[in-house]
Amino acid sequence: LVLACLWACAVGCGMSDAELPGILDGKVDEACTVDQDCADPSLFFCNTALSRCEAACRSDDDCSVKRRGELHAILACESQSLGCRCDASRCVPALCTGDDGCAAGQVCRDGTCGAPPSASTVASCHVVPERLVAPVGTTVRFEAWVSDASGRPLVLREGITWKAMAAQVTGEGSGPTATFTLATTGAEVDAVEARVGIVTCHASVTVLPPHVAEAQVRVLVTDALTGHPVPGASVLVSDLLGLATASGATDASGVAVLAAQGDVGVSVFHPDFGYVTLAHYSTAGTRDLRLSLRRNPTDREGGVRGTFGNFAPVGAGDALALGFMGLSVPGLLSEAAPGQVLGPERQAELRLGGMVRPFEVPANVWLSGLGLPAQPSVTAPGIAGVCDARLADVSEPEEAMRAGACGTRTAWALTAQVPTGELPAGMMDPGTDPLLLLARALPPSGRFSSALSRDVQFTLRPPGAGEPPRLTPVAYDFRQVPLAFPFVVRVPALPRFRDSYLARTLVLGTVAAPGRGTVPLGLGAAVNANPSDPNTDLLPGLSAPGLVRVRMAPAHHGLEGQPYRLLALASSGALGAEVSPGTATSAVMAALEAPRFDPDGTQPMTFPSAFLGIPEGARYNPDVAPWHGLMPREWRMDAQVPSATLVRATFTNAAGRRWTVWMDSRRAFFGVRLPVPPSGFEDRTFQGDTEGSRASLSVEALAVATAEGGFIGSSTLAESGGLASESLAQVTRAVSTLDYGRPQVSWVEPPEGASLPRGATVRVRVDGFQVGSTLSDEGGVLLGIRGGGVGCDGLLSRSAVATRSGEVSLALPVACSGADVVLVASLVDGLGLPLRPAVSAARTVRVP
Repeated sequence: LVLACLWACAVGCGMSDAELPGILDGKVDEACTVDQDCADPSLFFCNTALSRCEAACRSDDDCSVKRRGELHAILACESQSLGCRCDASRCVPALCTGDDGCAAGQVCRDGTCGAPPSASTVASCHVVPERLVAPVGTTVRFEAWVSDASGRPLVLREGITWKAMAAQVTGEGSGPTATFTLATTGAEVDAVEARVGIVTCHASVTVLPPHVAEAQVRVLVTDALTGHPVPGASVLVSDLLGLATASGATDASGVAVLAAQGDVGVSVFHPDFGYVTLAHYSTAGTRDLRLSLRRNPTDREGGVRGTFGNFAPVGAGDALALGFMGLSVPGLLSEAAPGQVLGPERQAELRLGGMVRPFEVPANVWLSGLGLPAQPSVTAPGIAGVCDARLADVSEPEEAMRAGACGTRTAWALTAQVPTGELPAGMMDPGTDPLLLLARALPPSGRFSSALSRDVQFTLRPPGAGEPPRLTPVAYDFRQVPLAFPFVVRVPALPRFRDSYLARTLVLGTVAAPGRGTVPLGLGAAVNANPSDPNTDLLPGLSAPGLVRVRMAPAHHGLEGQPYRLLALASSGALGAEVSPGTATSAVMAALEAPRFDPDGTQPMTFPSAFLGIPEGARYNPDVAPWHGLMPREWRMDAQVPSATLVRATFTNAAGRRWTVWMDSRRAFFGVRLPVPPSGFEDRTFQGDTEGSRASLSVEALAVATAEGGFIGSSTLAESGGLASESLAQVTRAVSTLDYGRPQVSWVEPPEGASLPRGATVRVRVDGFQVGSTLSDEGGVLLGIRGGGVGCDGLLSRSAVATRSGEVSLALPVACSGADVVLVASLVDGLGLPLRPAVSAARTVRVP
């Protein structure tokens, strides 16, 4: 929400035309105070911030020499191969989105048509994926990424040839991609070569033999972000009771072969990675599983340090400039921890017109102006991956990759700049809904730009290692490529959560970069408040509710040719870095052929899939005894999510380490009993504290399908390697998430040691636990009293009524008084029995 408000501040609401990016010629730039001072008010407007006349338009024709005549023609528009477009009343260069938008013999690079780059300028290349372990018969698509001598990325359509370098693979081809088949068994070898002139690069391949053994399951365990095999992982096969029936460790190739029959669970444990359990796997399948693990997100830290330059002139007065930067995220966003996306927050205060408004902004947001102190740079966290010898401080890239000590991602930034005179009224009002400001301000704004650096390498170090992480510097061009494509998206009907519909929607235009992750190129926003119904609210200038305006840049600076993707994310609460317990989200994804210039929304873009419902009704019993119909260590959902094909339950302990459980959606209703981790491994269904608290829980429902719309189950995905981050993201059509958190109770009032009157009302806050007395609720709060006088010991007070914020009020007995009265608030089930493990909080007060 803070980011939304800052973006809204940066683009304004009144949207006068001063300082919008545009073409400033047109033969007239005389001084002015009003439009009538210009030569032709129908072709020019007065930029009051700079007090000069500039070209204006109402349609694309107004930018052409045919409409403006020779006297007022805009030479820059006439010299553009694609001419100009009228965007937010300004004539701006028309941009291309792909090679098909350019003349024969030209290519689209950085949004502009021109001559194709020469293959002779290529100085380096690498293959994605650069490492692969898979069974014989697997077909793999490889892609070559090339750069010139300065490290600038190049996108070639010709000049790249492919060939097999070893007998293990077959295939050949030309162009940026090629497909090879793993033909014969063999140890790791450089098996695939891409050549550009004299420059070559390779992919390493290990081919496993066919798995034909009866009554055995073969499990291949790899690092999800590098492709390296994970040796020494503990693999465990369990029965329907969660009891281990076989176990073993992976070898140097990441392989373990274990006895398995019937319907089993397969779990993988490693201290450096998140645990994974595949529930209800039928050995009637291939019995050949490929499971990938993500590293523990908090074990290492590092990333990039960004600076911004090339700002627009603002004339007299101050201006607010904003740069929101980050690194690409591999796979689905939910697979990354919040700290891997936005980093820690800091406080910033904006000053305008004698008013001050504080914000908590992430470390990767750069701000300038409005009384803010100078901020030379900002930082963004990175996620581990691959790297090479060009990365400073890494002498052995292979060792660094195996240790999760480095990564390569695409650095991105969305930027905006606006003079203070055009900031929207009400932006300093603390009660203003920032997302609503953004929804109203973004569409007519031409102030946004996108900046990219495709191949940024960085190191990652353990936190508290004695010195801060060394951050890779990235210099962003503040006006690299404008978000030149405004269009309208029709958002599917919003799902209902508890007593209302999801309240906020963010639409992202992205590009998917293989080996790098998802890169945002634009955004739009809407709220659902008036009325709260299945549609987002009606926005000014649009014909109906449920329509959202979006602005987006074309793929640029090395990402040309990669697939565009549109994502709509709806949420019940704030869209921020940290998700509070009880927050529900639902996202829907769709392939996007290309961004479209359609500011009026004459042809709204649509999603072929609907939002999924929220995965409510999940329960877990961590105890060793049965509890409310759940067997020991049983996880189960009380209801299915319509149209969902997969369910993923994720436990996260206090150290941020995860245990992920996969199963088909239809099996979630029957549940799964989790095995006890092998000796020496922590049980991540618990918090890891001294009280034995349970870990936080989040549940996702996913709709995954083939390109033809066919069903894909968890077993099929596991057998094909489809649970790997990028593979899963490619086949996911929709996903919904409910963050259950963990049951917690904390004191709101009174403070420790306070003096209370007899019969006073006290308040506690409950998180991760549904307070209420209906069948869908989980229970209430029991207040136990001890100490003090004879009227206190053993007294109990109970409440099952909570406010929307989770606060519960309880009254002290009038007869209770004493100098040291201990109040213990405990969570209890519907029968008044304490939870197991117990959840409570104590407070000592004086009651005269």
